[in-house]
Amino acid sequence: MPPETRDIPEPSGRLTLADGRVLAWDEHGDVRGPAVLYLHGTPGCRILWSEIPRMATEAGVRLIMADRPGCGASDFQPGRRITGWPDDVGALADHLRLSRYWVLGASGGGPYALACASGGDPRLVRAAVTSGIGPLDTPEARDRLTDTNRSIFLAAASGAEAAVAIARALTSGGASMAAMIATMPPGDQAIVREHPGMLAELVDLRAVVAHGPEGLAHDLWLATQPWGFDLGGIRIPVDFYAGDEDRNVPVRMVEEQASRVPRSTFTVWPGAGHLAELVRLGEVVAHLVAAD
Repeated sequence: MPPETRDIPEPSGRLTLADGRVLAWDEHGDVRGPAVLYLHGTPGCRILWSEIPRMATEAGVRLIMADRPGCGASDFQPGRRITGWPDDVGALADHLRLSRYWVLGASGGGPYALACASGGDPRLVRAAVTSGIGPLDTPEARDRLTDTNRSIFLAAASGAEAAVAIARALTSGGASMAAMIATMPPGDQAIVREHPGMLAELVDLRAVVAHGPEGLAHDLWLATQPWGFDLGGIRIPVDFYAGDEDRNVPVRMVEEQASRVPRSTFTVWPGAGHLAELVRLGEVVAHLVAAD
C-alpha cells in the first residue's frame, strides 16, 4: 500500500506525565532484551522505516521509539529545551520498570541522546549517536551545512512563525523522490536502490505533524540554540558514528562532538551517507548493549 494511503498506526503505549502531557512510544524486538531508547531525527517521530522491527528482533534488543513533545502522538510542550528531554525519558523508564537502559540518537536526535548522557540517570549505561547533528548556534557551525539545510535552520532560528512555516513546507510532500535521489551521495543512492520503497516511507511525514507543525517547528528552532549542557561533563561512554559521504551532517561535525566527550569512540563508515545509520541500526545497537 502506498505510504500516502496508509493509516497512521496507533502507538504501542501512551504515558501521562506529571505535568499532564502525553508521551507516546512504539516498541519493537525482544521484550526481554536490553532496552534501547531510539531518539528520532528532525523531522521525525516514532514511525520511521518498516525494516526496523526486524533489525531490533535480530539484534535481540527491546527497541523503544518515543515521540518528542509535539511530534507524532506526543503532546506539545511550550518552551521546552533539549535539557528537559532526559526527564521525559526517565519517566518512561520508570513506567516501563527499566533497571538499565541505553540510548541511541540518530541525526537530529543526537543532541537529545547526549543530553540524556549528561543527565546523570544511573540506569543509563551507554549512549550512541549516529550521524548526529552538532551545535548550530554559531554562524561558523551553520556554514558547514549544505545550502538547503543552512537556509532551513537560519529561517527556523529567526522565530516561531518562520519555524512553523518551514515545518509545514518540509512535510508538504512537494519534492519529488527522483529529485531527492539526484542530490544524494553515491552511498545513499545505493541504499535506496537496494531497499525499494524505503525512501517513500521516510518522506511520508504525516505522522510527524499529526497534531500540527508546532512540535517539529520547535525541534528545528532548538537545533539552532545552545544545548544547555557541557559535552565535557558526560561521564558515561558514548559511541559516535558518521558516514564520510554524509551531506546532511558532515563527518567533521560528528568528530568534533566525539573529541569533546571524555569516554567516546568514533567510527567512520567509508563510502556512507546519511541513510547508513538506518541500514546499520542493527549492528549499532548490538554493539551498544554488548560494549559495557
